[in-house]
Amino acid sequence: MKWRMQDMIFNRLFCNRGILFQNFRQHGWIGILYLLTLLFSLPLYIGTEYREVPQRITSLFQANGEVQILFAITFPVAAGIFLFRYMQSGAPSDLFHSLPLQRKHLLTVNLLTGFVMILVPVWITTAITGWVWAVLDQPAYTFGGSEIWMWGLSMSIYSLFMFMLTVVVGICIGQSVLQGLTVYGILLMPVVVWFIFSLHLQNHLLGYSYEDIGFNAEKLSLVLRMGSISTAPVIRGELIIYLALAILFIPLAYVFYAKRQVESATQAITFRIVKPIFRFGFMFTLVLIGGAYFTSIAPRASVGWDVCGYVLGGIVGYIGAEMIIRKTWLIWTSRLVPKLVLYGIVAGLILYVPVADWNGYAARVPDISKVNSIKLGGDRYIYSNGINVKVDDSPFYSNDPEYMEAIIALHQKIVDTDLPLRDPVNPDDDYDENVYINYKLENGRVMKRRYNIPETEFHKELMAVKQTIDYKRVAYDTFKLDEDALSIGLRSSLSPYRKVYISNPKQVREFKELMKQDILDQTYEEQRSLWQSFAYAELNQSSTSSDPYQPKEMWNFDIKPSYKRVLAWLEENNLYDQLQVPADEVASAQFVKQEIDSPGKAKWVYSDSDYIDGNSSGNKQIATKNKKIISDLLQRQRAGYRTEKDTVYHIKLNFIRGENIYMILKEEDLTEEMKAILAEQ
Repeated sequence: MKWRMQDMIFNRLFCNRGILFQNFRQHGWIGILYLLTLLFSLPLYIGTEYREVPQRITSLFQANGEVQILFAITFPVAAGIFLFRYMQSGAPSDLFHSLPLQRKHLLTVNLLTGFVMILVPVWITTAITGWVWAVLDQPAYTFGGSEIWMWGLSMSIYSLFMFMLTVVVGICIGQSVLQGLTVYGILLMPVVVWFIFSLHLQNHLLGYSYEDIGFNAEKLSLVLRMGSISTAPVIRGELIIYLALAILFIPLAYVFYAKRQVESATQAITFRIVKPIFRFGFMFTLVLIGGAYFTSIAPRASVGWDVCGYVLGGIVGYIGAEMIIRKTWLIWTSRLVPKLVLYGIVAGLILYVPVADWNGYAARVPDISKVNSIKLGGDRYIYSNGINVKVDDSPFYSNDPEYMEAIIALHQKIVDTDLPLRDPVNPDDDYDENVYINYKLENGRVMKRRYNIPETEFHKELMAVKQTIDYKRVAYDTFKLDEDALSIGLRSSLSPYRKVYISNPKQVREFKELMKQDILDQTYEEQRSLWQSFAYAELNQSSTSSDPYQPKEMWNFDIKPSYKRVLAWLEENNLYDQLQVPADEVASAQFVKQEIDSPGKAKWVYSDSDYIDGNSSGNKQIATKNKKIISDLLQRQRAGYRTEKDTVYHIKLNFIRGENIYMILKEEDLTEEMKAILAEQ
């Protein structure tokens, strides 16, 4: 009898049927629309999609996942806003809170309604997707039952998180429109703060490593997850975090709702303690945006623009926050300026402390005795089975003493040299060496630093690093040449139509071994050579992917003019001439002279078809049919480079058949025959 009495009380109060029926009659359309959109975006999509070769996928989000996430971040928010709309209006708030129900009863019945409206559509869609998967004879996508359940679990967690976040925000906010804006503002603010604060650190902190920002940004916001869900897998840690937050929001909702005053309806902020949080969050976001904007428009070598942006952004942000909280532009009081100064000091400390000299970040160079191994270069990602996967970087670390000493010596000189910080918005191209150092320390931590430095000032130290075997092994991926290969494709750098394939296992092994020797024997000068490669080699390996659209793994290698062993091997095996463009196929060559004279402002020079065909320079064009000159041109061409003062010739080779070739040569590269032809004209 006691149990039945408790059950009756629970059903009457916590699961009040009248309110449940009213909620479903008034707002049930949200759940129905959510179900229909999910059905159209997943089971109907995979059931009607056609592919000649089915694509193996490891996640159902790879099939129209962007649309599915879009629905998961909109319909639960709509459910949270409409179900708790009564709290945001004066008369409905008075009516609902006058019912013979405690607030915990009222909140429970509305939460249960919301759970049904957002979770049942996901579960029905999951079940129908499983049925479609079972009955399809020629599916466009192949996947297993675990992928179906994983999709249902992920969408349930995402939907639950968005709904509970909306509910908690709605209890703290007294206006429905502001509630919705605040929900998405909370989702986007960590990304905005992270990106722009990272820009601040790049601008003021020597060595700050910022490479991982783009790859990790989607983990901070479900809004950005729309753009990456089809290529970045849903990881268990991500789901655990969202589920933990959703569960945490449930008791928070009860605590906040118990303390919320009925008359706070229509107010912008319902709790006094939330107002300073909202005020500072809004202000600090504008501080960062203002600093980033002024940094982007600042003239080169100027100082103080970012500070002006921070100050102006702080003033505008604080005033804007006050207007939102008070719902009026008449905000002036005697306490306005002191509070603005106080908030400004806090924001200034947050900006200053991470970049202050006394924290030792910029000057820290680890002792070699405390370093286990070192890697140069950032993280690598590969596209496998339809998703981007981070490559295991363990093989890229080295503990070779010579290699480690050379890198630490380079790092120490960078720190000791009074280099100006690189402008992240308008970088100086004279800083032409990107140095990204990863230290694995004895304490198990990884210390990362990134620098852009001028090669001329660090020539000796860079040479010591880049002439080591371990550097060339990683920088040029020679470790791939130690692995098995199915075949090797060779393509001329001049013409894509000149190509050959090596499939004989013996020749493949010989080519790989010679290529590896040539790469590892490169001098520093040969690595920096501005001569264009003779050809490109494509190493085709067995695929580790189950995606039929990605049957092979391919690795490309340049065949540079300095690779004597490889070039000699190509000649011995009668492959060199097949890659070399014959002079007989070229009808004529055109020359256009370009004089570059811009002291203090280096320009990029590269082969440009418009320079000749469009006559953008207006200079005289000189043509020749001399086969000796054409043959010499086919043997040499410069890669693009930067210079302040030089004489360059843009050259066009007109083919009898096929596409024409454009190239550049410096004046010092011209043969005597070329100089004679140009002088005669």
